[in-house]
Formats: sequence, structure tokens, C-alpha cells
Amino acid sequence: MFTHSQESTTLHRRVLRLSLWGALLGLAASATAQPAAYPDRPVRIVSVSGAGTGVDDFTRLAAKYLSDKTGKSFYVENRPGANSILASDHVAKAAPDGYTLLLAVASAVAANPYMFKSLPYDANKDLLPIARMSVVPIVVTVPATSPYRSLDALLAAARAHPGKLSYGTSTSGYKVMTAAINGLAKVQALDVPYKSSSGMLPDLLAGTIDYAMLEVSQAVPQVEGGKLRALAVSSPVRVAALPDVPTLGELGLGDATLTSWLGLFAPAGTPRPIVDKLSLLAVEFVASPEAQAHFARRGTAAYPAASGEFTKAIREDQARWKHYITTTGLQPE
Repeated sequence: MFTHSQESTTLHRRVLRLSLWGALLGLAASATAQPAAYPDRPVRIVSVSGAGTGVDDFTRLAAKYLSDKTGKSFYVENRPGANSILASDHVAKAAPDGYTLLLAVASAVAANPYMFKSLPYDANKDLLPIARMSVVPIVVTVPATSPYRSLDALLAAARAHPGKLSYGTSTSGYKVMTAAINGLAKVQALDVPYKSSSGMLPDLLAGTIDYAMLEVSQAVPQVEGGKLRALAVSSPVRVAALPDVPTLGELGLGDATLTSWLGLFAPAGTPRPIVDKLSLLAVEFVASPEAQAHFARRGTAAYPAASGEFTKAIREDQARWKHYITTTGLQPE
């Protein structure tokens, strides 16, 4: 019988093999049509995340791979804040020539359309999906000094003292995820919003806020360093990097299970041959030793999808996020 850690690792490997095969097969037919001249100058990847985060680490690793493969510079520009709206809008309005790309998380295109009454960009019309590159489990964390040693204990305290405990949120996605848990557990707590997870982390470590959800790549180093305690993960199976941490499903909160992902986008109207070339390179990067080492180190999972498959998955994600936002009673801002 598999342990949770073995089951998680086996599942991730199986998903990677199937996803890579499907993505590469779908792109093989267009490979001969790729524009040999692209890129002929530096390409900018605008990231929704701040410097020093797991997303930033992954983005820079991808940029180096793309630079090495094409012989042209791919460089990262961080534009965090405003729930990924700043970066997303900037790329949505950029020239559709393949030289300005977006590295986004799920909330930018799946949650934001339902979390805000109006956006300066249309996620479905203004951004063209290139490839999904990674799935990121989310971890419910508390400071290491917290008296709560389990999610049940945390939620019980929150129920006993409505509105007294506080939680941090750094994107609309985290707001929805935490609201889903709180709603299912019948908990009332104070939402403390931050511009970025890196800005939230010092307050979480200091105990200024009681709990927060972090991407696994950001949580693991803090947990291993004894600064945070992990109470639950949002993935369907346990995370190999945190084998002793139960899933929300194991704790009876499976309906709140949501994961984020990292994906590459271009402005709508970008020529299809350029999108296909970038999609192929992105999927190849996910299978590279560099990316695999990152996944193992950070606790994330490879889950590549080429442009067409990624577009379909986004539409399905949007329906799921809309459902969670509606059922938790969150009001668009």
C-alpha cells in the first residue's frame, strides 16, 4: 500500500507523463511551421508575483531555459499587487508580437472576473493562453508559536470567538480559498488584505495575523525552518514535501479544495506560430531536469498543458471559482 507521500509522488509522475505526451502530440503538427526568426530580440516576461517568491523563482528558471533554447534573452519584470491586476492589464494592452508575456497564477484569470465588478482587462478576450506549467497546492499555515496545532483546533477557536482571529490574504484567490474553508467550518474571522504574499509573510511569522494560506513553495522552507506550522494542504492528495500534513478532504473540508497554477500568456492577437513555438518550449521546460529539481525542492507539481488544452481548463476553472465565490457570499469589489 502506498503512503500518502508515495501516492502523491506516483500521481504527479503519472500526470506529468500523460500531460507531456498530450501537449507534445498536440504541438507536433505545427512544429514545422514555427517562425525561425522569433525571437530576434529580448522577450519580457511580466510576473504577477514579487521578487523572492516561489513563483518568481520558477519564472526566472523558465526565463533562463527559454533564453538558452532560443539564444535570445528572456527576462523577468515583477509587477505584483492589486490582485494580479497590474501585471495582467499591462500585458493585455501590450503589442501582440510575442515580446511581452505574462506569467500568471489562477486567480488572475479564473477568480478576478468574479471578484471585481469591473476589470481594466477581459481575461477571456485580452489574454491568450500559451501553456500551463505547474500546479501549486496551497497550505494553511500558522506561526510556529501559535497554540493551534491542528486545523480543527484553529477553527474551533475561531468559532468560539467570532471575529477575533485574523487571517491574511494576498490575492483574490487566497481570499476565495480561505472564505470557502471558513464558510464550510462556520467560522467568522477578520480578513487582513496584503498586496503580496511576501509582504504578508513577516506579519504571519510575527503572529500579527493568526493564519494564512500560502503556496506550498513559500510555506515549505518556513515549515522546515521551524518558523511556521502547516495545518492542511489544498491538494487532492498529500504533498510529498509535507507528508505529515493532511489534506482538506481528510479533514472533512474537501468541498473547499482549490489549487492554483502557473501559466504563460500573451496578448490576444499574438500570431499563432509564435504562440505554438512558445507553448512547445514551455512544455519542454516542464520536463527539464532544472524544472523537475524545482518541483521536488518546492513541493509543487508538473502539470503541463499546451495552448488549446490550457484554454479549455481555464474555462472549467472559471466555473469552479465562480461557484465558490457565489456560495461563500463574497461580494465583488
